[in-house]
Amino acid sequence: MTQAEIYTAVPEHLPKNFPFYNWVPKPLGIAFLVILFIPIMTVSGAYTVNSSEMVGGLGIQSEHIAFISFVTSIGMAAFSPFFYALVSVRRQKMMSLVGFSILAVQSYICANTDSLFILALNSLVMGFVRQTLLMCNLFTLIKYGFGIEATRNVTPGNEPMDEKGWDALDTEKKASQPIIYFFFMLLGQIGTWITAWFAYNYHWQMVYYAMLGSILVALLITLVCMPYNPYPTKHSPLSFSKFGNVVVFCLMCCSFVYVTVYGKVYDWYDSPNIRWATVICVVSSLLFFYLEKTRRSPYFMLKAFKSRSIQGGILLFIGLMICNSSSMLVNIFVGVGMKTDQMQVAVLGNWVLLGYFIGLVTILILNSKGVHFKWFFALGFLLIGAASLFMYFEVQTDGMLERMKWPVVIRATGMMLLYSLIAVYANQRMPYKLLSTWVCIMLTVRMVIAPGIGSALYQVVFQHRQQYYITRYAHDYDRTNTETAMTYDMTARGMQYQGKSETEAQNMAAMSTKGKVQIQATLSAIKEMSGWTIYACIILAGLMLVVPWPKRDISKDTKEGFVNYYFLIINWAAPLQIYKEAKVKTKELRGIYIYFNSLDLTQPLIILTFLQITIKN
Repeated sequence: MTQAEIYTAVPEHLPKNFPFYNWVPKPLGIAFLVILFIPIMTVSGAYTVNSSEMVGGLGIQSEHIAFISFVTSIGMAAFSPFFYALVSVRRQKMMSLVGFSILAVQSYICANTDSLFILALNSLVMGFVRQTLLMCNLFTLIKYGFGIEATRNVTPGNEPMDEKGWDALDTEKKASQPIIYFFFMLLGQIGTWITAWFAYNYHWQMVYYAMLGSILVALLITLVCMPYNPYPTKHSPLSFSKFGNVVVFCLMCCSFVYVTVYGKVYDWYDSPNIRWATVICVVSSLLFFYLEKTRRSPYFMLKAFKSRSIQGGILLFIGLMICNSSSMLVNIFVGVGMKTDQMQVAVLGNWVLLGYFIGLVTILILNSKGVHFKWFFALGFLLIGAASLFMYFEVQTDGMLERMKWPVVIRATGMMLLYSLIAVYANQRMPYKLLSTWVCIMLTVRMVIAPGIGSALYQVVFQHRQQYYITRYAHDYDRTNTETAMTYDMTARGMQYQGKSETEAQNMAAMSTKGKVQIQATLSAIKEMSGWTIYACIILAGLMLVVPWPKRDISKDTKEGFVNYYFLIINWAAPLQIYKEAKVKTKELRGIYIYFNSLDLTQPLIILTFLQITIKN
């Protein structure tokens, strides 16, 4: 048996009701596995829903909360290259006990620390552990609930051998992966609402203790209902041999996020902090690519970047996440124009579930009709643009919170189409050995790089346009304006009636006038940026329809295609060119290349021997 087959082989002494004891009924077991997803999807080092309370409690900036959230995503991406080796171990109880115990300790530390460094470091480890538990629990749920050994569908060597098989697999992914994404989005939104409820009704620290309670419930389920399973191999497949690669990867991503999050705070490269972060990012990036290029067993397969579908997936995710950063305009509008609190914003956010469901149904219906990827992508960008179009006409001084659910639903529908299907497009006809690397690339681009660029872009542009409109509108607010003068005098007189001095009363009246100008400038900036987002989405939707979408040529994946390919070269090209290509394509042929270089390649026996060795390797 190969190593992959050993990992995916479940020992005979395991209970038939794996991963539970035989006395656990299957419906209850499925419910338990779903419950385990709640702390996995929710626990974090910082929660954006209680950022305002946390900022007030710790006396820190909101940028710190955003940075910590990005660090959690970096930890999740850093684990991804290990996911195949880990899920193949099939030790659900051991992984759950170790993983949830680590999360429990870290959640307690995050609830009580006032050090941002400790908070960020715990968030990084939390992200790594969360992704470990997520993949382990997902593959276990698929096997337990549906009887499918999903690890065999990601094991190198089990790929389809013809175009018909690849097309059937891609069609299946086009339907199954959106369902999995919807499941995760559903649990994630439920967790977001729960944390918002605790933050609103109790102290912000109660969010951490609530998540700690959910972790303890998961540990109780694991201890009572799951048996212990030994390793299917003599030794654990995991080691610390690639620890240095992981550290360099995390350093590279953290320094990049630091620049995008804190750039606007420190006035970009006028600050030495941003300059040093940029230097660290560049140096760590070069070191990371050097390590992966020279290592015999790389942590990250650089050859994945040569895949056209992966290149397209990266560009699509960057475009999606930058355009989706326009969702901040809804939060700004309901916060400034309607004076909403965190709970109202969280309840408004629950409407994304309706959009996700509509998007899922749309995918399943159109997929059954054989609709091409480009139409899904174009429709997704148009829906995000339609949400911005709604905001363009809806933004006004007297806005209604109830009407804000429509841009949330429309954007979530487009988000579902793009978010789930870009991943399907990028790994179509992808060799299974590149799958772990693609997951790392996807999470890094989708959750770290693209959102960091998008949020920085929208926030910087918004601040500039807001200041522009403040300066423009302030010209009309002077004594020559009867309404402004009357409001100013009434405010100053009211402050004096309350016992304020004349100077204090005038300062309060000036601040009140400035507040009105600032609100009007904010609404104008939201309207302008919504218009820019509409244009961007229309351009991207048009590009989806005009760019070519070729599939990977798999004719050389089969032995017959490989033999025919090299016989064609032998007949029509110089003999040494064969071995130059072989030297590039297969490292194992370097010694063979030197040996065959001195032989007469016109002899049939030499040709057949070379082809046999090539196919074997």
